Amino acid sequence: MKKAFYALGLAGTLALAACQSQPMDPKASSTVYQGVLPCADCPGIKTTLTLYRDQDGKATRYELNQEYLGVDRGMDADNDRGNWAVQRTDVDGRDYPVFVLNPEQPDEQVRFLQNATNAVELLNAEGQRIQSEFNYTLMQQ
Repeated sequence: MKKAFYALGLAGTLALAACQSQPMDPKASSTVYQGVLPCADCPGIKTTLTLYRDQDGKATRYELNQEYLGVDRGMDADNDRGNWAVQRTDVDGRDYPVFVLNPEQPDEQVRFLQNATNAVELLNAEGQRIQSEFNYTLMQQ
């Protein structure tokens, strides 16, 4: 009897694990952008932005991973997750898509302008291009 309960418990655990390892939606997709952004007190911030879309191509969630290069401190990486949305904006007389991270939280929004088919550019807090000699672009992987 104990062997039967053990086998049943093991089978249930394996079935549950198999269900959890399956993607939530096999038709969902993701796009990954990566690059090294400028840093005021380090050599750069290795940044990976992953944007997830549902089977209809609508924005769902994102992951933003930032690793501070050459930093010798307790916390040298920052990982953020949440929702994102696509907005349109006019820059230099052209209409561009802007990916807005945390659209429901105005104080925590981060914006990336899709300035090319395979690239996004980090925008400032006001949603404008950053005027600098440094590169704020992430390339699609």
